[in-house]
Amino acid sequence: MQQKFGVSLIEIAMLLVVLMIISFTAIPNFPKTSNPEIAQDNLNQSIAKVQSAYALAIAYKGNFPGLSEVVEFIDADFASEKNDMSGIIFRDGVEHISISTFTDDSCEVPTNDQQAGITDIVRCVQYK
Repeated sequence: MQQKFGVSLIEIAMLLVVLMIISFTAIPNFPKTSNPEIAQDNLNQSIAKVQSAYALAIAYKGNFPGLSEVVEFIDADFASEKNDMSGIIFRDGVEHISISTFTDDSCEVPTNDQQAGITDIVRCVQYK
């Protein structure tokens, strides 16, 4: 009796399926950037987007804007959302970053969008 050496087409297909399943579950878990300098640059760009939106809201309104008005000026693809108490939360890829907003110039009293028009006026934007 002769021994058969090699692999069949079915065995190769099964191996590819297993490798694809492993890659689809492992790839999303890798960090967006492995270089800390690139990650810091991305963070700085994201913070600059929020600060630019704040400046545009001031220019458009002619006065200090409310929290929801600042959010409106953030790019739609930036995936921004209001946070009830601490300011603006946005998604930078898979990471969520919070930019704090305050009702005073010294950046001590946080905004609160639950009392629109009273305590949601943004006078200071700061990343903490």
